[in-house]
Amino acid sequence: MTTESPDDLQRAASQALSEQEDYLRSQRHLTDEQLLSQLVETLRKEKAVIDRWVDSGDCFILSGSGKVHLPSCPSMQALVDREAAWAPYLDDLDRVRNWQSSDNAPPMPALMTRADVEDLKRYSSCTVCAPTLDHTDKRPVARGCTLLPAGSLNYRHFGTSLTLVDDGVELGVLTKI
Repeated sequence: MTTESPDDLQRAASQALSEQEDYLRSQRHLTDEQLLSQLVETLRKEKAVIDRWVDSGDCFILSGSGKVHLPSCPSMQALVDREAAWAPYLDDLDRVRNWQSSDNAPPMPALMTRADVEDLKRYSSCTVCAPTLDHTDKRPVARGCTLLPAGSLNYRHFGTSLTLVDDGVELGVLTKI
């Protein structure tokens, strides 16, 4: 068994990053037709992935705000319709070639199965598409309660009833810290 030193690992990571950067920079030297061809191929692959997920029947989308949507939700169409998502990029190849920008490709939707969604500690269901999940608003604590780390307790919490999150055991009222 050989173990690599931290220097070797750092060197390897640096080389991999350099190769990736060189690859990205090489996109600048592609002709418009070559770059467009690559983008259309990427669009085709992304569309196939989404179609496979949607056809499976067990597909949900998690938005950046933690809301769970169905793929048919109107608010998710901009992400699900890959042709519409890629259209501005196909029309502006300089936008794609700017590899230092964070906006050189459209984001993919966060695709999840029902099991993936139910494993989340927190989520809420979209009220428009209303996916059928175990919870419409899943939280680590009951509604009306606040999850509070013990280290943040102070004089303002005197008189507050405390309960354990995991098993609901009531600890009593806070009288001293």
